Amino acid sequence: MDTSKKDVSKYFIVCAVIIDADNFQSLKESVEDLRKKYFQTGEIKSSKVRDRDNHERRIKILSSILELDFKFYAIAVEKGALRKDGGFPHKRSFLKFINGLLYRQLFESYPAIKVYADEHGGEEFKQSFRKYIEINHKPDLFWESEVNLVSSQDNTLVQLADFLAGTLAKVYEGKSNQALKETYRLLLKQKALDVKEWPTKYQTYFTPDKTSKEYDQFIHSHALSKADIFLDRNRNNQDYERRLQVCILNHLVFHSRLSTNKEYVSTKNLLAHLENCGFMNVTEQAIRSTIISKLRDNDVIIASCNKGYKIPRCYEDLLDFVDRVNSLVLPLLERLNKARNSYLIASKDDVDLLKGPNYPEIVDFLETLNKKTI
Repeated sequence: MDTSKKDVSKYFIVCAVIIDADNFQSLKESVEDLRKKYFQTGEIKSSKVRDRDNHERRIKILSSILELDFKFYAIAVEKGALRKDGGFPHKRSFLKFINGLLYRQLFESYPAIKVYADEHGGEEFKQSFRKYIEINHKPDLFWESEVNLVSSQDNTLVQLADFLAGTLAKVYEGKSNQALKETYRLLLKQKALDVKEWPTKYQTYFTPDKTSKEYDQFIHSHALSKADIFLDRNRNNQDYERRLQVCILNHLVFHSRLSTNKEYVSTKNLLAHLENCGFMNVTEQAIRSTIISKLRDNDVIIASCNKGYKIPRCYEDLLDFVDRVNSLVLPLLERLNKARNSYLIASKDDVDLLKGPNYPEIVDFLETLNKKTI
């Protein structure tokens, strides 16, 4: 935990490779081929890939990993922040707590999941770790998941998780060059369901060009803070719709920290992410009405256009949102206005579509619209 010492990392990272049961054997064979190609008779281990070649070997391995069929979820814990908050006096309690953050997310997303985890310590610790996970992170009585502690030497998929965690560490520790960062960015965009930081820090993974007119630090940080408030209040809410909203908002925040200024997350991408997180058969209509609309109702700022959705990073994103609203709302109100005026004229003011106390705001707006068109 003493990060002031030489060669002590500032971050502790846990990573889960997530695959469908049907793809288990084929992925295992593909990773075994990758192991033979780059590590010959040894394990796939991040620590075996040195940085002396300017990360070229690591980049080649990552490029091969990008061709595999899997997703991953990771948590990066800043040790210094933990120490300032009181810390963890014992290694065992530290390992249990940090791994528990990951397991909680996995078990809440997948009601039936089989976990193969890299084993730590002796048999006594293994038994206490299993008990800790079951007591603290078992969601309900219908939980059917299981945790198997295995030797990484005997499981190439655990080795894959090791390599991914080590690569994340290179970036977090500031020991990567620009080429590795770009490959890492591709890895996150294609394979990561999320990379959580603890304690939470909502900021961009890659420093943008602060002199660019396309980027506005205030707009982005304000939108991220609004997202943070909603996630903090609802991350443990078990209501199904709330869980959908948290899942999608996490994904939008993740992409906002990762992507370039003009990239939107398509509805198709959001549906795929929900499926990857265990939410099946969600419709496009549900994305709009049950998730995005309800998030906006809760003060979360989400920009949208015909390309999809995003957490706004700049003023142009907000204008995209205004244009979107303008293109949807004004035509509808104008059509309503024409229908209302037609009946008012034909009935000599006897038939008013907006008669009564229910629509005062619409009546006021249409009156203003009529004045502009006269």
